[in-house]
Amino acid sequence: MTLRPYNKERTKVHVSALDRFTNGGSILIDYRRTRPRWFDGRFLKADDLNRESEYFLTRQADLAVSSGTGVGEGLNVSDCGGTRIRISKGYGMTFDGERVFLPNDVDIDIRNIPLAEQLNAELGLSRKPAPSTRSLSGIYIVALRSLSFTANPTASYPVDIEGKRSLKDGDIIEATAITLVPYDYPMGVSLFAKGTNQSILSYQRRAQIAHSIFTELSENTLPSSTLPLAMLDLRRGSVHWVDNNMVRRDMGSVYSDVLGFSFVPRHLRRAHFNQYDEMIGEILNERPGVRFAASEYFISLPSAGRMPSASVDISTLTQYYFPESMDVEISVIPEDELATLVEESLLLPPIPIIGSEDELAAHSVMIFLPVPRQIFYGMTKTLKKVPESVGLRIKPIRSMFKPRDYIEMYRSKLPDFTIPDRSNEKALSEVSWNSLISAQTQLWFVRRRNLNYKDEVTGTAVNVMTNEFEDETDMRRFQRRLNLYDDFTHLKVRGSAAADLEMVRLLTIPKFTNKRTAGDNAPQVLMRAVLKELGNTKKLDEKHAAGVSLRFAGREMGKGIEKIEGLIITGNANQKTEKATKLAEALCVPELDKISYSLNDTELETFASDLGGMLASTTISPKEIASFVLSKKEELES
Repeated sequence: MTLRPYNKERTKVHVSALDRFTNGGSILIDYRRTRPRWFDGRFLKADDLNRESEYFLTRQADLAVSSGTGVGEGLNVSDCGGTRIRISKGYGMTFDGERVFLPNDVDIDIRNIPLAEQLNAELGLSRKPAPSTRSLSGIYIVALRSLSFTANPTASYPVDIEGKRSLKDGDIIEATAITLVPYDYPMGVSLFAKGTNQSILSYQRRAQIAHSIFTELSENTLPSSTLPLAMLDLRRGSVHWVDNNMVRRDMGSVYSDVLGFSFVPRHLRRAHFNQYDEMIGEILNERPGVRFAASEYFISLPSAGRMPSASVDISTLTQYYFPESMDVEISVIPEDELATLVEESLLLPPIPIIGSEDELAAHSVMIFLPVPRQIFYGMTKTLKKVPESVGLRIKPIRSMFKPRDYIEMYRSKLPDFTIPDRSNEKALSEVSWNSLISAQTQLWFVRRRNLNYKDEVTGTAVNVMTNEFEDETDMRRFQRRLNLYDDFTHLKVRGSAAADLEMVRLLTIPKFTNKRTAGDNAPQVLMRAVLKELGNTKKLDEKHAAGVSLRFAGREMGKGIEKIEGLIITGNANQKTEKATKLAEALCVPELDKISYSLNDTELETFASDLGGMLASTTISPKEIASFVLSKKEELES
C-alpha cells in the first residue's frame, strides 16, 4: 500500500456545476462554515477576521461533539447543608460542543445561582421574567453553561478622514456560568403504597424519577448550551437531597454501546448502577441492620448492585429483598470475580420490582456472597456436604387454584403437602453461612440470563496450583526444622487423597512457613496447631480437612498470633517447643488469634502474662487453657 502526501487544498468546483448539483440535491451546503478567501490586494476588515475565527470555532465544536459530550473529569456536586452546595473542579463538554471549566472547587449558595430563564433575561436573550431562587421548591438540575464577554477597552483609530478615535473592548473572554434548570417531573399517581413516613417518601420520589429516566427512557430536553451535573430536590430554597448520577454522563460514554443491540444504552445503565449505589448507601446508613424489601424504596433496580445482608435469613433460606414470585438464588464467589460479574450484567436490562406476579416471575436474580479466595475453596467443600433434601418450615403462600382445579388438572399428580421432617435442619448449622453473612454488611445481586444449561456442557472443576513443587518443598523443610515432618507424614497415611490435597493447599500458605525468621525464633504455633486439629479425628476425610482449612485460612488469620507469640512462647528452644505444643493441643488457636488481634497493647500484655503463666505451669492441662481462651472470647463478644 502506497501512502500519498496529504493535499491541503480541497477540491474546488465550478459555479455552474455547483448550481446544477445543488438544485439536484446531491450537494448540500453548510452555511455555518463560511470563511473569507484571502488574496493579494484584498482589504482586511475586522468583520472578515471575526468570520474567520467563527469558522474555526464552529469546526472545533463539531469535532468536540463527534468525540462525545459530558463530564470529562471532576465536577461532582455535594450537599454542604442548608442552602449551600459544593462543585469540585474539573472540565466537560456541553451538548453543542462548548468546553466548560472550573479551575477550583466552588462553594456556592443556591440563592446566588440564577435560573436558566433568569440568566437569559440578564444576558438579553429573553424578555420573560423568572421567579426568585430564594423560595424555590421542586426538582432542579445544576448545570454549567459556556459564556463569553468582551473587556479591556482599546483605542480604536478612525477609518476615514472625518472619523474620531474611540474606545472599544479589545478582548473576548470565555467564562463558565452555574445555573439551575427546572426539571419537568410528571408527579402523577405514586406507584408505592400509602402511609409511609416523610423520609421514605423522599426516597420514593427520587426512585420514581430514576425509574422514568433509566427504565422508561423518558426524555427531558435540556438547553444544548448546558452541561448537566446533578439533580437537586429543593424545599423552599433549601437543598433536600443531591443526586449526581441522574443526569450526569461521562464524556464519550454515549458511544460505548455494544453493536447497538442493548435494551438500554450502556451509558444509561452505568449511570443507573451508580445512582442506585449512591441511594442504597444512604438508606443503609440511615437504617443499619434493618430488614426491608426493595419495593419500599424502588420501582426498578439496575441489573447489578448492593443489597443489605439483613434481608437474607439463612436459618430458613429466605430472602425478603426481592418479590416472592421472582426466582432468586444465593451463591458464594471469590471476591475478586465480583467486578467481572457486575461488568457483564450491564448488558442486561433493569430489574422491575413492582408489577404483576406473572411479570415478576419472568425475571431471575442471583445473590452473591463474596468471600476471600483463600477461604473460598474450603467453604465450597463444606457446602457440598449438606444433604440435598433439607427440611424447612413451609411458608404459607396463597394458591391460585382451588382443590377441584387440582383434581381435574393433575389427577394422579397431586402435590405433596405433608410437613417435612425438620431433623435435617442440623445440616445447615454445620455450614458457616450465618457467620459469613453476619460478617458482611451487604451482599450483591446480579440479574441472571435466561439460558437453558445442560449437565454435559457445564464442565467440571479443575484445580490449578502454581509453583506447587517449590511451595511443598518449603513446607517440608520448615516441618523438619520443627521436628513435625513425621506427624505430617502420619496424617498423609491416615487421610484420604482428597484430604491430603486439602492439607497441602492449607499448609503451603506463606503464613504457615514464614521465612523471615529462622532457628529458634521461627514462628511455630500455627503449624503445630493445624497439624493437631487435623489429627483430632478418627477419620481424616475431606470434610474434616476442609473444616480445619476454613478455621485457619482467613485473610486476617495469623495477625493476632504474630502479635502474641513473642510474649508467651519464651525461654530456651525446649521450653518454646513445650509451650507451643501445649497451646496447639488446646485446639483454640483461631480463637486466640481473634482475641489477640482485637486487644490493645496494654490489654494484650495483661492477657499474655496470664496465658504465659498457664503454659509454663505443669499442672494446668490443655483443656483448662482452652477454657480460659474461650471465656475471654465470650467476654469480648458480650
